[in-house]
Amino acid sequence: MSVESWIAEQKNRLIEDLVTFLRFPSISAQPAHRADLHRTAQWLRVQLEALGFTVSLLGDPPVVYGRYDGPTGAPTVLFYGHYDVQPPDPLEAWTSPPFEPRLTDEAIYARGATDDKGQVFAHLAAWRYLQQQEGRLPVSLHVVIEGQEETGSEVLYEVLAGQGQAWRSDAVLVSDTAFFSEEVPTLTVGLRGLLYTEIRVRGPARDLHSGTLGGVVENPALALARILVALKGPDGRIRVPGFYDRVRPPDAQERALWRSLPACESYYLELTGAPELAGEVGFSPLERVSVRPTLDVNGLWSGYTGPGSKTIIPAEAAAKVSMRLVPNQDPERIWEAFAAYVREVAPPGVTVEVERLHPPAPPFETPTDSPFYKAAEEALRVAWGKAPIPLREGGSIPVLSALSKAAGGPVILMGFGLPTDALHSPNEHFRWRQLWGAVKALTYWYKRVGSLPK
Repeated sequence: MSVESWIAEQKNRLIEDLVTFLRFPSISAQPAHRADLHRTAQWLRVQLEALGFTVSLLGDPPVVYGRYDGPTGAPTVLFYGHYDVQPPDPLEAWTSPPFEPRLTDEAIYARGATDDKGQVFAHLAAWRYLQQQEGRLPVSLHVVIEGQEETGSEVLYEVLAGQGQAWRSDAVLVSDTAFFSEEVPTLTVGLRGLLYTEIRVRGPARDLHSGTLGGVVENPALALARILVALKGPDGRIRVPGFYDRVRPPDAQERALWRSLPACESYYLELTGAPELAGEVGFSPLERVSVRPTLDVNGLWSGYTGPGSKTIIPAEAAAKVSMRLVPNQDPERIWEAFAAYVREVAPPGVTVEVERLHPPAPPFETPTDSPFYKAAEEALRVAWGKAPIPLREGGSIPVLSALSKAAGGPVILMGFGLPTDALHSPNEHFRWRQLWGAVKALTYWYKRVGSLPK
């Protein structure tokens, strides 16, 4: 039976299982959901064991590790994905509850639908098809699905240090990236790195009456605002000394490729809903979201934010600030320069702490000359009827460098999301066309790779 016919026959069962997967509120950033992470891991364990995997749950929250021994002489593939999700806030912006999946003719809506549960599920479905129709999987597999990708992968780093060398593989396959658009199938060939920090500014020992004592102390909220303003100039350039020293410019071949894409300002205005675009002067929107580094404020808080008024000078203020890094930037050098600069531009009258919230992720690039990458090109051509384009993506997968080093083989970033999927935002969704196309492409890829010499 063809994979298309199988999907049509099994669609109700597949959707039922995906809905179950998406109902787990597996939010790694919130300690209250630790039990939900364990329940999600147990569900994955049951799914993998039913497919013939030997499964272990490693650490807390668990890294789900599955081992499958394929035909003698077949290549070994390490598949990596994650089952944790971003917090769904703000809840009032969702048109349906984030953990009660909503199905339309075009898509399934839920937190994690595209990042990354829906894409992980596409592999589960492809493996199910291969087992049912061919009696076995065509490759040996290490399956690694973690529960902390959104918060720094601490447990997976520990697991890699302890047993990562046992996961040697001919290739690593990751489906946690996206197409350029529904009409332009894409293979991701690079990811930006990530440095995530928190700035805390403290002033008086307690909140003060802004009338009685206003005018004699520095306001931490205003001090924080001055620090944040000093981080970037009106030209969009980051002012941290040495920040751009090692940035590698794109080559002529990449620039020529970009000119073939409909990546004009109107495309990004429609995608973002912003009144106008902003960013680093002198670079196109596509360059800004892929090959240029960025610095963004992800959250800030201080003082009284409830209804009505409360006239205080707050005792402290804080902001979360992240930087996306590109080849050949060194996250450690950037961190040291950033922390020193924040302290330098802080006004007198306050104390400033700068903390790195989790290990930084270096920028990542993947080769395009391996037979595994060529098989991915073929798989997308078969599933979408056109050749994919290679493109860098602005997002990050922090643990990828360590995972690649442990496995030893080339990394293939074959993701199936879309920029319009609202990942990390309210109303996240995954289009059915992308899901069923992913199952078809992945089935082809595993079979094609299974025919390669080990």
